[in-house]
Amino acid sequence: MTRTPVQPVFVDRKTAAELLMISVETFDVWVRSGFLSQPQIDRGQIMRWHWPSLEAKLAHFSAEPAHSDPFMENIADVFGKKAKGRNRAAA
Repeated sequence: MTRTPVQPVFVDRKTAAELLMISVETFDVWVRSGFLSQPQIDRGQIMRWHWPSLEAKLAHFSAEPAHSDPFMENIADVFGKKAKGRNRAAA
C-alpha cells in the first residue's frame, strides 16, 4: 500500500526555504528583517518554524495591495488629475 506524503507541521530552515522555493540565505534575510517570523521552536541548534503560520503570513502578504511607487505617483501628478486641476486653475 502506498502512503501519501504528509506535509510537516514544523520545518527546519532548509525545508522551509525549499518549500518557499528560495535559498536558505534569502530565508535567513526574511527572518532577520521580520518579513517572516522567528522560529516557534528554538532549542539551541534545533530551530523549527510552524509551516501553516508561514503559509498564512505569505498568503496575507500577497493579498495586500502593493505599495505604490513614489516615482509613478509623481508621474501621475504631472500627467494625471492633479495636473489637469492645476491647468484649470491657471486658465
